[in-house]
Amino acid sequence: MEKIGKTAFLQNISERIAVSMELARQREEEYYSSGFIQLPLWHDDKRGAPNSFLRSALFAAIQSKDRVDMKKMQLFSQQGVTITYTGQQLNQEDMTVWLILIDLMKKDPLGNQCYFSAHSILKHMGLGTGGSAHERLSDCVLRMTACAIVIKTDKYTYGGSLIHDFLIDEDTKRYKITLNRHLIKLFGENDWTAINWEQRKQLRHKPLCLKLHDYYSSHEKPLPVSLEFLSNITGSRNSQKADFKRKVAKTLEELVKIGFLKSHSIEGDMVKVERVPKLTKSYLNH
Repeated sequence: MEKIGKTAFLQNISERIAVSMELARQREEEYYSSGFIQLPLWHDDKRGAPNSFLRSALFAAIQSKDRVDMKKMQLFSQQGVTITYTGQQLNQEDMTVWLILIDLMKKDPLGNQCYFSAHSILKHMGLGTGGSAHERLSDCVLRMTACAIVIKTDKYTYGGSLIHDFLIDEDTKRYKITLNRHLIKLFGENDWTAINWEQRKQLRHKPLCLKLHDYYSSHEKPLPVSLEFLSNITGSRNSQKADFKRKVAKTLEELVKIGFLKSHSIEGDMVKVERVPKLTKSYLNH
């Protein structure tokens, strides 16, 4: 009788868990069908980004001239995430534009259009506002619309582009951008990071600095990693190990100067950093 009772008890718990999971699934479906899917909120001096972007080579630390075309290429990423990419390679300039777009959308239902002038975005990027700069922005938007990304985690598989569609008024140079509603899946409670925007702006035109700032932003207490790991996650094509080591050391010093890192060291092949502690622990600071 005791064994039967224990079996029934465990079965009851299993059934209750199954019911709870089904209710959670139904609530999620109702949320998606409601038409109002909002990104998490972050302070105006921050920009939100999925950790899967920050902890992978999706936005590489390369110059625009060094982009390559990719077809179903598996990109390097931290353990637990698999990213397959098709399209023209993305870099930190694309990341800056995407961060601006996602910030413009944070107070509106995801999937709605956002409107902005090319002039305002170019100013945010620290670029000029001449014809060539407008062309660079247009190319960036097209690149993130034309790509196909598959992100697999233990929770979900996301497939799609970074920008759903866009419209440009050629007279006013105003953009209308739509983002994919399913991007919300990349912003789970512990799946995104609020990046210090003022610090990132200080690093403009320095791809390796930008990428390492992104990566270490997603770790409050970063563990030591190898130079090979950093080379892979930044998308570096520098085959000279000694040269890459020097560039990483210089980059980490830059991150100390802007008040992001407290200290750093490279011992042999291992890179250790300590972040400046956050002043608050609020949800919005994430």
